Amino acid sequence: MDYDFQTPQREERDEYRNRFRFADEDSKPRRIKPVKEKTKTDYLIRLILLQSVLSILIVSGVFLASKITPNLFAEIKEDYGRIMQENMSVGDIAGDLKNVAEFVFKPVQTQKESLPAAASVAQINESFSVSTYEVTSDETGETIAVGEIVENGAGGDDIEAKQAAKGTSFADYYVSDEPVMPVEGARITSRFGYRTHPITGNYGFHTGLDLAAAEGTPVSSAFYGKAVEVGEDDAWGKYVVMEHSENLATFYCHLSEVYVKEGAVIRQGETIGLVGSTGWSTGPHLHFEVRINGTRVDPELLLYPQNANEA
Repeated sequence: MDYDFQTPQREERDEYRNRFRFADEDSKPRRIKPVKEKTKTDYLIRLILLQSVLSILIVSGVFLASKITPNLFAEIKEDYGRIMQENMSVGDIAGDLKNVAEFVFKPVQTQKESLPAAASVAQINESFSVSTYEVTSDETGETIAVGEIVENGAGGDDIEAKQAAKGTSFADYYVSDEPVMPVEGARITSRFGYRTHPITGNYGFHTGLDLAAAEGTPVSSAFYGKAVEVGEDDAWGKYVVMEHSENLATFYCHLSEVYVKEGAVIRQGETIGLVGSTGWSTGPHLHFEVRINGTRVDPELLLYPQNANEA
């Protein structure tokens, strides 16, 4: 038996809803907004895009550096190769990163900008001792020559102290031929090794031997060889590079005059120029440099072997 539980009130409500076409609230379907799940794939895509952009920027920066400043690019390449070949501690890595940051953010200076002002150079020159000399005739007693000797002449362009280990050596070496003294009667004013630069005041590494002598003193080739390079530089002034063998080369810098041409074959002891004070210099002197297989070595061991065991 079926039972209908419709009441007069229920029937009246249904009739009212049908009249105004209202749908039953219970029968209306609910719309559920789908929730998009965030997956790890989205984060990986963003990370890959970011890495790609950074890689493009780094490669572009390296390419521009190699074109604009090839010397700096070569130094960075050498430093990177050294770091990859050495076992470095966390402290060493932090130190290198600090040096890189200081180099990147310091103001860029050219060679000419790093030179001291003319007044500063004059003050430095005044601090060096100068001795005068006279040459008199034995017959008449008249003075026939007067000159000055700057006893502490020095200068040149040092390399950075941290780069000294790459291309320099304090090790003993031997040359089969006995050298001729490049400058007679010279005085050593700056030795091979670490020093405070006499002009710039920067701490660096002096790659040769400074021999102070009177302006115009003849400069001789230490060995038989060939003048492979003759020129003039802001720091080194007028200079001559001699090649004596496949392994041995000598450098003569700050000359006032150059008497040889590039490519000329020079006998041992032959005059190649005169002592001067061209380039970065506090007074007349010769910067004499010796390189063996491209490595800078101490010229004092060659010219003054008797001083090899002195402290």
